[in-house]
Amino acid sequence: MSYESVREPVEVLVAFRNNHPEPMMFKWGKQHYQVKKVNLVHAERVGREKVYYFSVSDEANAYRLSFHTETLGWQLEEMCVL
Repeated sequence: MSYESVREPVEVLVAFRNNHPEPMMFKWGKQHYQVKKVNLVHAERVGREKVYYFSVSDEANAYRLSFHTETLGWQLEEMCVL
């Protein structure tokens, strides 16, 4: 298992289930990644901004996405190649 820090912007398709966002798919570069499972969600304050982190996985790898409430932007923080 190998962790790789990425920290690049991504486009995310999100569904809202029970008033909570759930990433369904994200686009990084020209590649699309289908989210099969949301493993963990947590939030933390970075200054005055609240950042939500989503640990997700597809059939091959795991990813950590972040949603920034001030910019409404998504970022791929890291990936784990299994």
